[in-house]
Amino acid sequence: MDLTTKRKNLTDNIREVLAEKILCGELSPGKPLASNAELAREFGVSLLTADRAVRRLVSEGLVYREQGRGTYVSRTLPEKPKKALRIGIADKLNFPIIPIREAALDIRPRTAMQYLKQSGCEVRILDYEEVRDPQTFKREAAELDGILFSSAYLDPKTEENLLSLSIPVVITLHEWVLDIPFHQTIAEHYPGMKQAAAEVAKRDFSEIIVIYEEHQNGHCRRDGFIRALKAVGWEEKRIRVIPVEKWAIQNGVPSYRLAMKLSAELPGKLLFSTSDVVSFAMMEAFREKGLSVGTDFQLLSFDNLEDYGYAPFGKPVLTSIDLPKVRIAERSATLLLDKIRNRTDETTILRIPTSLIIRETAFS
Repeated sequence: MDLTTKRKNLTDNIREVLAEKILCGELSPGKPLASNAELAREFGVSLLTADRAVRRLVSEGLVYREQGRGTYVSRTLPEKPKKALRIGIADKLNFPIIPIREAALDIRPRTAMQYLKQSGCEVRILDYEEVRDPQTFKREAAELDGILFSSAYLDPKTEENLLSLSIPVVITLHEWVLDIPFHQTIAEHYPGMKQAAAEVAKRDFSEIIVIYEEHQNGHCRRDGFIRALKAVGWEEKRIRVIPVEKWAIQNGVPSYRLAMKLSAELPGKLLFSTSDVVSFAMMEAFREKGLSVGTDFQLLSFDNLEDYGYAPFGKPVLTSIDLPKVRIAERSATLLLDKIRNRTDETTILRIPTSLIIRETAFS
């Protein structure tokens, strides 16, 4: 066998050929290996090159030498390295990193990617256009063992594409259970909302004003908090609901303007915002109006971005219901790996509980 045309050096080439024969069982445990002279003739190399290749096999535990007898295939072979699982993350990661977006959104896919890589997986980020186009997605998915799929990418077209796959899929970045046949990791609002409502019940606010963003998560958080308030006996007529015109992470001006309008009527009330990003924009307006949040009125928020790397006021000040982003990301990745290794026809829903974090702006 002439190996001189191969790119690797001759010693490596011989070692690879022999190692493959051993690991695939062609050379069985205990079987004698050809002598150096026989290997040199077979591969067309020098005795020294053949001996170097065999020494490599000895150092790797694939063969052993017995003085005066020869070289034999080891009876206990090292395990073959496990093939790395290939995971797709269908989500958007922005560069350069913007602190507020990182804390609010990007921390989850970035955490999942880091966790999967530390678990020995190969990770591929898929953008929306790739998962929306049937042919592109089919081609990409053919190279994958499983997909973490952001619910932000979920629509009728991408759902149809997902349904055509035979690999495990975990839907993440969601806050309620979807009626689809995929594994899901969701943030469970009830525990944090229940804790907040219990704190409200201890106090005599003249009114509760709920500020929400006009997207599905904003609606879900709004409705969850109102349900929790009713459960502790709070009267619905003492709840006022106001939408914010735009998603605050894209444009904080409407939140700021709304806060300016509300400032004169807030003393003695509780303001609940469905997003820390909205709350931060509003707090700038309150400061300009000379209001002391937590004293003149109280502000409760949702997200807890200050625990995830974004603290616009220098230190954590905002009482907030914690959306446990890092835990959701890690549990989503763990669930996917489990479903890849242990296939079943059951759909698993993981509910990761929220919790109330009390700081200066409310209940302290």
